[in-house]
Amino acid sequence: MALYRVISRGENFLLNLTGEPELLGFRAVHYVKAGSDEEAARTAAILIRKDRRLHGALLNTPQNPNRLECESVKRVWWRRSSRHGQFDFWAMEPGDGATVPGEATDS
Repeated sequence: MALYRVISRGENFLLNLTGEPELLGFRAVHYVKAGSDEEAARTAAILIRKDRRLHGALLNTPQNPNRLECESVKRVWWRRSSRHGQFDFWAMEPGDGATVPGEATDS
């Protein structure tokens, strides 16, 4: 098994991290051991979805789904940073493709 650095991007996550729900996007870096690029991306997505802090703060409903995608997968020989599992959050605007709960959409 090889070591991979996987950078994932999350969008439209309605999170209550500070006591006030906010619509956020994030980028996360994970170092995972896997047999292929595809397996590394799947493993990183599972780690994000099972993150206790993120899962505990998540407020999305089925009508307001979030998106998680893999931005890059690169085989590495060692962990080059201590950023494993850390999230970089940013506020999302409704124009970013995000939907705000209760917002009317043209369907």
